Amino acid sequence: MIRRRSLLAAAGLAPFARQAAAQTFPERTLRLVVPFAPGGSQDVMGRVFANRLGALLGQSVIVENRGGAGGLLGGQEVARAAPDGHTILLVTAGQWTIAKALKRQMGYDPDADFAPVIHLVDSPVVLIAAAGSGIADVRGLIAAARARPDTLNYASTGVGTNTHLLMEDFLQREGLRVTHVPYRGAAPAFNDLLAGAIQVMFVSAPSVLAGDASKFRVLAVTSPERFAPLPDVPTMIEAGVAGFTASIWTGIAVPARTPAPVIARLHAAFTEILGEAEVKERLATLGATPAGGPTERFAALLREDLARWTGVVERGNITAD
Repeated sequence: MIRRRSLLAAAGLAPFARQAAAQTFPERTLRLVVPFAPGGSQDVMGRVFANRLGALLGQSVIVENRGGAGGLLGGQEVARAAPDGHTILLVTAGQWTIAKALKRQMGYDPDADFAPVIHLVDSPVVLIAAAGSGIADVRGLIAAARARPDTLNYASTGVGTNTHLLMEDFLQREGLRVTHVPYRGAAPAFNDLLAGAIQVMFVSAPSVLAGDASKFRVLAVTSPERFAPLPDVPTMIEAGVAGFTASIWTGIAVPARTPAPVIARLHAAFTEILGEAEVKERLATLGATPAGGPTERFAALLREDLARWTGVVERGNITAD
């Protein structure tokens, strides 16, 4: 009986203990888990934010790279962490909405095991065509695909990746049949497009900005407005694909049951970082645009993103595992 009472008392005090911990947050070094290998754009971005976050919170922030399984290993690490705000996840669609839409064996449930904090940045995706493909614009691509079903090829960075599902969404909307050729990453796909083996693909904006523009044609960007570094390139909507927008978004999430005051503290810190001129300049070199906004807006984005990719996956009967 004594043990039962002590357990009940501990359970009753748990909310107060969490509240007290929130008031003293952060108490020690924080971990920002980046679910990708060192050196990539997400890793560089994570380090930009980690450096400033540590200065604002008065504690060190260690970037921990947990790459593998398309970002799922990093998600698993944070899902198991204590819900106290000291372990946070740099989150993308690959280990959240796309993974759930594909019904991948994730080892966690994004909605049940995490709490969203803030939408950090957006990076537009660019539709490009091989220089020798004869495709000069989006309408030309649509016309060629309708005239020659299943003869054009498009590359992706792998089955179930954002470049794959984004092209499938476009093809489904326009009723087109173009052959999918998946690659293990962007570099080999991009190289084959430059060589003419692949006619079209969606690729991240930084890859386009760093490439030799004489070897491919930039057809459109997926952002709602024109992308500043490519001012002469139309959006997909301007090119005639109604309502078609997309981005490679990046956000911050923490384990579920993290106290609301801790989430609010993290949200405020990241919001301040997003407003810093130096950070904006650094993000621009990565092809990223600051997003920000309330936590509830990020949660809404996650719901909308999941609904979109679930529809694409179901209509295309796409599987990844």
